[in-house]
Amino acid sequence: MSLPEKVSVTAVIDNYLDVFEPSTPLVERAVPGKLKGFLLAGHGLAFLVDIDQGESKFSLLMDTGNAFAPLKNNMEALGRTPAEVDALFLSHGHPDHYGGLLGFLEWRGAPLHIYCHPDVFWPKYLMTPRGKVGPWKLEREKIEATGAQLTCATEVKELREGVFLTGEIPRRTSFEGPMPGAKIIKDGEDMDDPLVDEQALVVNLGDKGLVVISGCSHPGIVNTIQYAQEITGNPRVFAVIGGLHLAQVSDEVVSQTINGIKDSGAQLALTGHCTGFRPNTRLSQELGSTFAVSCVGSTATLAA
Repeated sequence: MSLPEKVSVTAVIDNYLDVFEPSTPLVERAVPGKLKGFLLAGHGLAFLVDIDQGESKFSLLMDTGNAFAPLKNNMEALGRTPAEVDALFLSHGHPDHYGGLLGFLEWRGAPLHIYCHPDVFWPKYLMTPRGKVGPWKLEREKIEATGAQLTCATEVKELREGVFLTGEIPRRTSFEGPMPGAKIIKDGEDMDDPLVDEQALVVNLGDKGLVVISGCSHPGIVNTIQYAQEITGNPRVFAVIGGLHLAQVSDEVVSQTINGIKDSGAQLALTGHCTGFRPNTRLSQELGSTFAVSCVGSTATLAA
């Protein structure tokens, strides 16, 4: 099997919906009048990733949003069915990424392979200026009761030729730090959560470059890009897609992040979810036509 020829990434769940946002050469916006129903925005993330590889096609659902209802609603509005999904990938163990999982598995009604990091199942919570939020716990037993097959790994995994899950992402940049207030409960002990469970999806389009798809970029999107280059051996970057979690960092960190994306040479930065309104505004101003905001129903199509 050769490298993928094309990857399409559709935002099924995202924080933002704007029917007036224009399409670009790489991103097609959903047109309400042409859909099978209305779309719902909401806090969380879910991407349908369709990969063309010769005569073979592979569809991966990356995350399931905060709840099942908007996931089901939006998939139906977009004309997609759960039977089309060949596998599911959980980027990390926060409920705005796994909230719709059990509902989706019941809706599908057939066993599905799920990839994740083993730490997604530990209870987690946030300590905020307004107090404790959580804890949340993804229950492995309920997932397995649906017949789902779980592959929980900390290392790089190649799902198909040129399609990678990063495993744990090394923290190497000086400016991308831990998420303040993130906590995890391991073996009954509360501790700071280093969020080692967050992985990214990487599709290698050869000479065209890498498509790096991140859930929240808790390890840092620049760390994620650099690790994607390392594990694939491909220095070129075509697109950076997903949440960047910049809403609560300093202006200097936002600047360094934008510089890192520029340095990667990416032709598309499609960002949303936890990136934050002001960081997205700066990304738009500084990246120009390379930037597009991620809206529910939008599809980025990237071909080798």
